[in-house]
Amino acid sequence: MENVASGLEVEKAKDLTGEISHPGVLVKAHWDKVLSILKEQWSVLEESKGRYPKGPRTTPERAEELFKRVYLQLLSLVKDEIPLPELRFLPFGRQLAKSVMIFSLIVFCVVVLLFCVVITAYVRGFLSLGEMAPLLLSACGLFYLPFPIYRRIRINMEHNCRYLREGDKGYLIMGDLREGMFISFCAHEMAHHFLREKGRGGGSWEEGWARWVQLKVSQVLSQECGVDAFTPASTLLIGELREALMLTKGGRPIPRWMKRVKSPFHTSSFGRWIRGEPGYSKRSLFVHALGTAAFALLVGFGGDEALRRFLEGVKIGFQDSYTL
Repeated sequence: MENVASGLEVEKAKDLTGEISHPGVLVKAHWDKVLSILKEQWSVLEESKGRYPKGPRTTPERAEELFKRVYLQLLSLVKDEIPLPELRFLPFGRQLAKSVMIFSLIVFCVVVLLFCVVITAYVRGFLSLGEMAPLLLSACGLFYLPFPIYRRIRINMEHNCRYLREGDKGYLIMGDLREGMFISFCAHEMAHHFLREKGRGGGSWEEGWARWVQLKVSQVLSQECGVDAFTPASTLLIGELREALMLTKGGRPIPRWMKRVKSPFHTSSFGRWIRGEPGYSKRSLFVHALGTAAFALLVGFGGDEALRRFLEGVKIGFQDSYTL
């Protein structure tokens, strides 16, 4: 048994920002530790029996309230003073629902028209019964079309919540998500704001820091606000940990339990289309995944203090008591 990271010190976080190889080396050296963290996080999510957050969509008034609660919780977590960014609220959910209803009505009219044409052709003898049945079944299949389109557009819009910076001012672009998702995604984007206000950010380290801050804030506010902000944050974090392990596994065998871990990133293109799930950039996924896995190690060894020290640009040293 050999201590693989005794005395290991991660260089000043500012110098590591944007370098994919540094967190990748760290994750590969402590692959088994990241694997144990994945198992722990997966068990917590399974025990919570979380589902896609239900409940009311966020109203403009409620958005302002939750926005400020996320900000205060983040201040409490990092123990620092950061200016509050500006919230730009976009009620895309209701607009999307109306658009999909109109599209569904158009699809219904098209299907009815096809039914009339096919049945007329059968009555007049142009089609046999065997020829008519497949055509009618194909026409019925069009009824399903609005559902994956609606889900794909909705998820794309939800994940299009983002942080923008214009000069010295930061802006959070948020939609009328379910309240739990609003808290979760707001925490992630506000974490980016905190880093940029400190003159930090970029690459895997920023994404990893923001993902773990998102999880910590979501855990607390889920209980305080009575909504499920934990499931969206945990699902993304677990998916990224899994992808980081697959990316850096080398010749290591994959445990049987890990194959049961559900990830939003490992389905086929056809499967994503059928379920209405959006696509993603593999390079962007690798940047997020390696950063999340690297911070899993830092948080695992140093707790929440590692998050604060990274924000301050202080060297993060840790002794690894985990042995291979």
